[in-house]
Order: sequence, then C-alpha cells, then structure tokens
Amino acid sequence: METLADWLPRIGACLTVLLGLIGFFKPRLITDAQQITLASPMALSEARVVFGGLHLGAGSMALVLNDPSVYLTLGVAWSVGVLARLYSMVADKTSLQHSLPGIVVDAVMALLLLGGHLL
Repeated sequence: METLADWLPRIGACLTVLLGLIGFFKPRLITDAQQITLASPMALSEARVVFGGLHLGAGSMALVLNDPSVYLTLGVAWSVGVLARLYSMVADKTSLQHSLPGIVVDAVMALLLLGGHLL
C-alpha cells in the first residue's frame, strides 16, 4: 500500500508537467504574470523553452522513471528557485509583494517533490 510520502512527489511532478504545458503552449500566461515582456519571436521562443520545455521534460521524466533520485533532483531545483527569488529581493530590489506568489509556488513544488524524503 502506498503512502502519502509516495504520492507527494508524483503530484509535484504532475504539477511541473502542467506548468510546462502552459509554458510551452501559452507562455504569455506566465510571462505576463511575471511582468516579462516578449518583444520578438525569439523572446517568445526562449520563453517556451525555459517555462515550457524544461518543466515539461523534467516533470515527464520524473513520472516515467519514478525514481526517488529524480524527484529529489527536481525538488532541489525548485528549492534553488526559491533561493534565487530571495536573492533577487536583495540584489535586484524586488519587493516581497511581487516576489511572494513565485516564492509560494516554488516552495510548494519543492515540498511536494521532496515530500518522499522529508516524511
């Protein structure tokens, strides 16, 4: 019988895939929310890669391989995303108000993916 600790990383991987699908097919939904301007077709292409392809590929492989080390790797990546947002608040003077939604999303994703190791 599988436990919650077994399912949390799978849920995190599924959400990573979902975010990847959004970033791949509708990148402006993500970039507009983050105040990122896509001023050229190449900028749109880069957004599809970063917000779509990487998330879609990583989340899909986590589900296909179903290996704790892959979930751990993906969870650490989301954790470093939180660290990057916190660093940006200091280095780039981004406000907590603008950074908080991203911090929450990244932290929840990290906790889901690391859940199997934390529980």
